[in-house]
Amino acid sequence: MELGKLTISHLDSGYNLIYTNLTDEKLAGLYVKNNDELAFNELVSRFGDKIYRLSLRITKSPHLAEEILQIVFLKLIERLGDFRGSSKLSTWIYTITKNECFNYLRKSNKYSYTHLSKDNNLKNGDQENYEVEGIDTGNNPEEMALNKEQSEFFNNAINKLHEDYRIVYQLRDIEGLSNKQTAEALGISVAAVKSRILRARNELKGRLSKLFPEYQS
Repeated sequence: MELGKLTISHLDSGYNLIYTNLTDEKLAGLYVKNNDELAFNELVSRFGDKIYRLSLRITKSPHLAEEILQIVFLKLIERLGDFRGSSKLSTWIYTITKNECFNYLRKSNKYSYTHLSKDNNLKNGDQENYEVEGIDTGNNPEEMALNKEQSEFFNNAINKLHEDYRIVYQLRDIEGLSNKQTAEALGISVAAVKSRILRARNELKGRLSKLFPEYQS
């Protein structure tokens, strides 16, 4: 048994298994069925940074994000057997992370989250196919933040968004989830995701245009 970036384990079947080549769902199955710690370690490697980033975006606290990261992985140890594969494992993990963040904030009386009321106000013709004027989603502004000052400006701009917009932007544009996956993770409709990401991008466009000429009208 060898530990490293490419982790290999000998299974009862006699075959060598390359963990980094397995899907998230297969890794979860190995851990549940065989208590395979190496499979779980690969999940930790894949999702650690993602869970931390989402937790940080919701709580705006590195300390709380670290605590929630640990809580989520403890939850996964306890609850991976509950995963039924009705959605992608990543969506299921993001849902747990989101819930733990809000539970933590509620308990600490730091939670003032309110749902926006205009999520579904996009015209029907715009809900399935729409473009965001001035922002190319394949050219993420974060990739252009070439120095610390620009990176901090970008993160501060996101953190100033309303919670609804901020969380959807984190999942949709930074973590790369689809509209459907984002909707499933947050327990909202696809139309709501489209509405919120449209507003988030447009708000960011206005703020980023002060630093990035590419986003000036």
